[in-house]
Amino acid sequence: MQSSIEKTSTIGRRMSVVVPAERIETEVQKKLKQLSKQVKVQGFRPGKVPMKIVDQQYRGSATSDVLGDLIQATLQEALTTQEVVPAVQPDIIPEPLQKGQDFTYVANFDVYPEFEKLDLKGVKVIKPESDVNDSDVDQVIENMRKQQLAWEEVSRKAKQGDRVIIDFLGTVDGEEFDGGKAADYPVVLGEGQMLADFETGIEGMVAGDSKDIDVTFPDEYQEDLAGKKAVFKIDVKSVSESKLPDIDDEFVKSFGIEGGDIDELRTEVRSNLETNLESQLSSTLRQRAFDALLEQNKVEIPLKMAQEEGQRMMQEQKNQMIQQGIDPKMLENLPDPDFETIRPQAEKRVALGLLMMEIIRQQEMQPDAKRVDERIEKMASSYQDPKEFIDYYKNNQQALAQVQSIVLEEQVVELLIEEADVEVETVEASDLLNMQ
Repeated sequence: MQSSIEKTSTIGRRMSVVVPAERIETEVQKKLKQLSKQVKVQGFRPGKVPMKIVDQQYRGSATSDVLGDLIQATLQEALTTQEVVPAVQPDIIPEPLQKGQDFTYVANFDVYPEFEKLDLKGVKVIKPESDVNDSDVDQVIENMRKQQLAWEEVSRKAKQGDRVIIDFLGTVDGEEFDGGKAADYPVVLGEGQMLADFETGIEGMVAGDSKDIDVTFPDEYQEDLAGKKAVFKIDVKSVSESKLPDIDDEFVKSFGIEGGDIDELRTEVRSNLETNLESQLSSTLRQRAFDALLEQNKVEIPLKMAQEEGQRMMQEQKNQMIQQGIDPKMLENLPDPDFETIRPQAEKRVALGLLMMEIIRQQEMQPDAKRVDERIEKMASSYQDPKEFIDYYKNNQQALAQVQSIVLEEQVVELLIEEADVEVETVEASDLLNMQ
């Protein structure tokens, strides 16, 4: 067997393999002898069919089977000889086989990219730091009040913040248009639910009022209405103002605190905020470390690996939609997004995965067993039967591997940060947690 290899790109390789005719014929003869013991030919007992007849009738299928096996065998031999490891399954392009002649095929594949810098020495990474303060707790409790917001009808004129129930009918040049009509439609003024002209026109109306409102659609609106002027006939059914609950015993009890103690509620809120903040700080630092690592290692990514990652991303998105309550049958007919739209993110994920594996390999890192146990115990603390949860994870290799992977990633991040030039940045907890 002979082989040669050439570079087609930074990571692309084209390898030619020549299999000697003698090797092919030897394997074909072996295959025919095996077949001769099984084939049935009229006039001959099984196993007694002359090899000449077996050859005439079965050489084609035998050669096809042999070539498939030989490609797999010689491909590995050639890769070993050329000292190259494909990152993805090679694409095989065989040349037509002529009896008695050598067989040639070409294997096209990508190799793993070579990374230049697997540390953050001399690289600035901004580490966020933050603490939960009383105003953050106040904001969460205010949000909890809004979750129990009630609406009370009023007889006054509608203003910002009010909920108005309306019927409306829109026309452009005297003609109705799709989506321009609704009955008993709730609009909270000031939330930007409708176009600004529409909401502004409703302000000052009272229950029972009717009037026409002129609205100009923005230029970036849907094509058939963009930039056009419309007239909406508005009928106001009711005007209601919001009423937040008082922070009293009943309010506190509604969140599972039997004694109705507001201090106990605040303590619980603070504890949850601190847990979420710790997670967000860690996540932000991790992402910044990884972004810095990727910035130093801009390499070509094997297309097949990116495509496979893209498929995983799309499946993850579908799984999330199903978890949110969307009927899986509705997703069956939805077309997958064009790969090019998700390619940058897919390539980024692949590159990061390869970088992580190389760092782990070079540093000979293993997940810290103590940290794995601590993480499992922390996860179990929120369950009714923590011991059952812990036993499940420790006796389920797949579940345990997921936790080990998380811990190993944390260890990689810590290694990167230890070597980086870290600059501390103080940020507001409300900004990191996106508290409204």
